[in-house]
Amino acid sequence: MLRRRNRNDLLKKILFIGFILILLWLIGRTIPYMFRADAPDEAAAVAEEFYKYEQTGDFGSSWELFHPLMKERFPKSAYVQNRAHIFMQHFGVETFELNMEEPEREFDVTVVGGVKPFSEAYRIRVTQTFSGTFGQFAIVQTCYLVEDGDEWTLLWYYPNLKNEGTPHDNNSE
Repeated sequence: MLRRRNRNDLLKKILFIGFILILLWLIGRTIPYMFRADAPDEAAAVAEEFYKYEQTGDFGSSWELFHPLMKERFPKSAYVQNRAHIFMQHFGVETFELNMEEPEREFDVTVVGGVKPFSEAYRIRVTQTFSGTFGQFAIVQTCYLVEDGDEWTLLWYYPNLKNEGTPHDNNSE
């Protein structure tokens, strides 16, 4: 009878220690997220910086804030040349007004079709209002901010496209 009681006590101790270990593991996994309260603000600041560069025509600096997937899609020289050509020459735009919605945190996000989803991202809807040769018009664009290493980087949303070439090379929708 004494032996059975010792076995029960040992089993209770093992279960208690197991419970404590699981609890500590959960706490350890949660603590880093508790200190990331400023993550939405950091992500929004990068998006704002990106579009401020775009407003001033500094497309080279805005390109630097892209995620590597975007940099693959748009080589820097082509991006700078095309953005300047389209907006400044074709549309006769010198600058634009900018409105950004609050960032929304999302998990397991597919930003570019055919590419592994990002475990965490902040989605921001951006409205650029232009005044140019053809009057006033607005472009509304969804962009995502994800961490690449220690830095927040920007991606545009391509949900149905594979990561091959530039978006206008793909005809899938």
